[in-house]
Amino acid sequence: MKNLKLVFFVFINFFIFFSFAQDGKVTIHQDKKIIDLMELKKAVNKEDFTSGQFTVQIFNGTYEKGNRLMKELILEDKFKDIYFSFETPYYKIRIGKYISKIEAIKELEKIKKTFPAAFILKPN
Repeated sequence: MKNLKLVFFVFINFFIFFSFAQDGKVTIHQDKKIIDLMELKKAVNKEDFTSGQFTVQIFNGTYEKGNRLMKELILEDKFKDIYFSFETPYYKIRIGKYISKIEAIKELEKIKKTFPAAFILKPN
């Protein structure tokens, strides 16, 4: 009698388990505008200078010297992103917007050929 109850119990559980099973397919219908928006956001993130990016500082000094160097750098067109800024009490020239430290180190090696005192600034 116990074996019959056990067989009946297993049969019922087996029947219930397979009768309510789901087939596991998921279909997502996504508007193409979302994908376009994500690609636009990626492009904007690459363009914007944020505190989360590394940069290489090549100059720290007076406005006159910095302005002269900035004009030379623009005429040479050797570096892509060049920034001239003021942080009390000095003017600074920084090159690049690097997302990863490895990328910044690679560029630093190239920049040091022209500016041996250049160094990487960490993001805030």
